[in-house]
Order: sequence, then C-alpha cells, then structure tokens
Amino acid sequence: MTHRNFWLALGLLLAACNNRGTLLHSYKPLPAEGWERRDTVRFLLPEAEADIDGTLFIGLRTTAGIGIRNIVLAIEQCLDAPHAYRCDTVRYPLTDAEGYALTKGVNHYQYETQQLPLHMQKGQSGSVRIHHLMTNEVIPNITEVGIRFDR
Repeated sequence: MTHRNFWLALGLLLAACNNRGTLLHSYKPLPAEGWERRDTVRFLLPEAEADIDGTLFIGLRTTAGIGIRNIVLAIEQCLDAPHAYRCDTVRYPLTDAEGYALTKGVNHYQYETQQLPLHMQKGQSGSVRIHHLMTNEVIPNITEVGIRFDR
C-alpha cells in the first residue's frame, strides 16, 4: 500500500468514527516554494442531506520561522442549486510581537481561525475557496490549508 493510500484509508476511517457532527475535515498541501497569492485552495462540499446551519473553521499548518505576525485570508463560500455566494476576509494572528507562535507545537504549528457561519439547504452542494491577501506575493512556511465544517 502506498503512503497516499494509507493516509486516505486512515482519513476515511477517522471520518467514519466521527460522532461530533463534523461533516468535513480536510487539509490540502501547499507548494514547498511557498503559498503564492494566485494559488487558490478549493474544497468541495458534499451534497447536504438536510438543511444545515453549520460552522466553518479554517486551519493553517506552518513550520517554525513563519516570518509574519498575521495573515489575511479570503474565504469564499460558493453554493449551487440555489446559488449562494459569501466572501469573508479574515485577519488571523500567527505570532506575538516577539515572534513566538500563538499556538503550541515543536517545529510545526497548527492554527484555526474563528468560526464562520455556513448554511446549506437540502440537496445543495458547493465549494469553499481560500487564498491569501498579503502584500507579499509568496508566503513561505505555510505547509497546509484546511477546513472543518461542523453542524
């Protein structure tokens, strides 16, 4: 079994064991060269089996020495049938004034933004798209971007 298949199987197993109402929890890797402003990370939302008044969290995984204190993200929620669109701009602190991470970890850190509302009607599907709005064209040391969608 390849490493990719192993992680996919493990992710599916963990998702099947989830009983907290998490509908989607997924991360996507970013290029090793850094996260470019034009690189949009897209997550597909499964079709809603019932009306959902949910909560969306955005996660970032970074390495030590991120080099920036805050990150500004654009989070677009695009839903189909009926069409709905929402775009939020989130400014999220990563380090304090001395450059120390505002989360726990050793060499790798995980951050999660404040909650955003996400409402889906029965039969609706869609996507969540995320890109950074920083003045630097490339943001280094962010290794993954993810979402968690809870009921």
